[in-house]
Amino acid sequence: MSNQTVQRYDLIQRIYHWANLGALLVLLWTGLTIYDLNIFGTRPFSSFVTTLVGENFMPLIFGLHIYAAFALLGGLIMHIIYDTGIKGIFWSEIPSKADFKAQNILAKNFLGISKEYVKFPKFNIGQKMLHIGFAIVIVLIGATGFMMSANYRFLVPIWWLPLSFDFISFWARYIHDMLTFVLITMVVMHVYFGVRRENAPTFKSMFSGTVPKEYQEKHFSSSDEPELIPAPDEEG
Repeated sequence: MSNQTVQRYDLIQRIYHWANLGALLVLLWTGLTIYDLNIFGTRPFSSFVTTLVGENFMPLIFGLHIYAAFALLGGLIMHIIYDTGIKGIFWSEIPSKADFKAQNILAKNFLGISKEYVKFPKFNIGQKMLHIGFAIVIVLIGATGFMMSANYRFLVPIWWLPLSFDFISFWARYIHDMLTFVLITMVVMHVYFGVRRENAPTFKSMFSGTVPKEYQEKHFSSSDEPELIPAPDEEG
């Protein structure tokens, strides 16, 4: 077996990926603590923080929540600038017409309906759509979060609307909370597909930066377009 490897993520990409994940996890933890989530009659998040720092934990949690929000915002800006201006790969992470045509084949293979398979250049359409979904949901959560704060409301350009702060705060909180649980679902999906056995080399590449060359050639297209792999009995 060859020991050759192919670079998948460089050091900067790996750093901002894990930094963004860290900020996101802090946001989810502090957000669920502020929300005081009730699970089967228990409040695990607020109880945990109370045990650590006492009853008056809310100022600390709010502060961490705001700092993590700005850290994630900075990480996302870095992600866009680096992938667009330096790596020049930003638009390759947007689904193409060929991706949409290949999605049915990919879905049938995943469900075991067909043995046909599609090799994508780097990310399949599901990963690309999830990536876009993360961006949209995080931006909306961030915007509604700032709208709820009298100190940071100026960051969202809605000051010219003839709406009271109480009205904006109510609906911003409602949307903020709903989208938080959407984001949790997306994170769980991302982790699930990331750690599946067939995806183990790509998961490890988020630490090492590389995947085995044989794995790259077997699972990823050598061009910028999806590559159809016929079912075994159709080859030849």
